[in-house]
Amino acid sequence: MVETLDITQLQQRVEKHPNMTAAGSLLKNVHVLSVTGLHGSSRAMFSVGLFRKFPRIYLYILNDAETAGYFYHDITQIMGSREVLFFPSAYKRASKYGQLDAANEVLRTETLSKLQSEDTPLIIVSYPDALAEKTVSGEQLKENTLKVTVGEMLDSSFVSEVLESYGFQYVDYVYEPGQYAARGSILDVFSFSAEYPYRIDFFGDEVETIR
Repeated sequence: MVETLDITQLQQRVEKHPNMTAAGSLLKNVHVLSVTGLHGSSRAMFSVGLFRKFPRIYLYILNDAETAGYFYHDITQIMGSREVLFFPSAYKRASKYGQLDAANEVLRTETLSKLQSEDTPLIIVSYPDALAEKTVSGEQLKENTLKVTVGEMLDSSFVSEVLESYGFQYVDYVYEPGQYAARGSILDVFSFSAEYPYRIDFFGDEVETIR
């Protein structure tokens, strides 16, 4: 008789396997762990099980962007994307071509921001080309972060000056990270750490709404 399991039941069996406990014990003494003998989606299932039983920050380095993308997709299918981050190359092709990918810059900034501001367990998926690229230090990231809250007294022209100093480009309409636009009391900002732009509405020098 063939037993049929859904993904949740299969994942539970993986997490109860003795090798899971053994791997967790090894992680108490080492920072780098190499696991062999896993194939297909079993790699993701093992990784999710390890994360759930022994929560911490895990960095998985795959061979290339395509393999890393598939691995990231498998993990998010099992546990969702809230605690899983993808750290890609900032470039559309190889870095030598110098053509930046705005969407990838957002993903990179999101990862760095979470590592800087939160001390919570995470799974980060990446690959050598992405990790070889330079990133800003935690101190630089903190210094070049502008936080705006509703009800705050803030001059909109000051915000524009700060954005200019951070290298943001002034445009008529924002459509990619690193841009901002001003129309009357409205300031649109497309941050490198957000999937969509923010719209800040001022009432005089008071931040009335942020959408």
